[in-house]
Amino acid sequence: MNKTLNQKTKKYIVTGLKLAISFILIYYVFFVKLHIFDILANYKNANWFYILIAVVLYVISQALSVFRLDYYFRDIDLDLSYISNVRLYFLGMFYNTFVPGGIGGDAYKVYVLNKNYKISLKEISQAVFLDKIIGLSAMLLIIIFLVYLSNLTDYPIIQYGALGSSLIGFIAVPIILGIIFPKHKKTFFNSMIYSIVLQLIQVGMLYFVLEGLNIQPENFSIYLLIFLVSGILSIISFSGFGIREVVFMYAANRFNFDETLATSAAFMFSVITISIAFIGIIYLFKGVKIEEKKKRIKISE
Repeated sequence: MNKTLNQKTKKYIVTGLKLAISFILIYYVFFVKLHIFDILANYKNANWFYILIAVVLYVISQALSVFRLDYYFRDIDLDLSYISNVRLYFLGMFYNTFVPGGIGGDAYKVYVLNKNYKISLKEISQAVFLDKIIGLSAMLLIIIFLVYLSNLTDYPIIQYGALGSSLIGFIAVPIILGIIFPKHKKTFFNSMIYSIVLQLIQVGMLYFVLEGLNIQPENFSIYLLIFLVSGILSIISFSGFGIREVVFMYAANRFNFDETLATSAAFMFSVITISIAFIGIIYLFKGVKIEEKKKRIKISE
């Protein structure tokens, strides 16, 4: 009982800290460093058709994330239908974003699947965890690759070292994870490819957000680098709010971008992600029906 209370207390403390960080950073960016009306003014002349394309690309990236997770589920004989996976995924996004201090989206997913299938909590938790790890690994490796692509340093050894490290990493990470977790050995390579495709889709999302806000950077790869770094750092704030805007604002200052425009783009990313996460409320009230894939019948000649 005490253990459960301590866990709940920790969740509320962590969530409270994230909310506090977001509120402080948003206030700092919108009312201290910049002016909120200057940022909002950038949306008046926005091309909302491009913004809509960015939203569609984000939805597609989340839909593909479901396929990636399904690889790990298949390894433990968890034969969920794609629709069931999507329902759980979006409900998980909703929990992660809108239920402060409550059960996390991934934890809820593990709970539901363990309740419906005779598969251990350890195996299901591991599958969900490894899906996150491979996605994070791919993002970090792309960031390292962008250090080379963006010409951020005048030292060739660092630049080509970043290129070599990233290319080796894309092969080495699945191999190393396969040695540690042999049950998912074959899955890691497929999952890494999916992760790269997902990041390429998000590159498209970034492009259309910038186009929609009439931002035409001289070095698109630097904007992409900022975008990915802010995505990783977003875990320390509430759904990325605040931290994403701060990263874009200071990076714009460092690379001579327009601070207000860059922050407007960052805020647009935050609005898109939180809006899509809200879709999960449908399954909060409707419930998630767990279904298995239809068994294929093999007809022998």
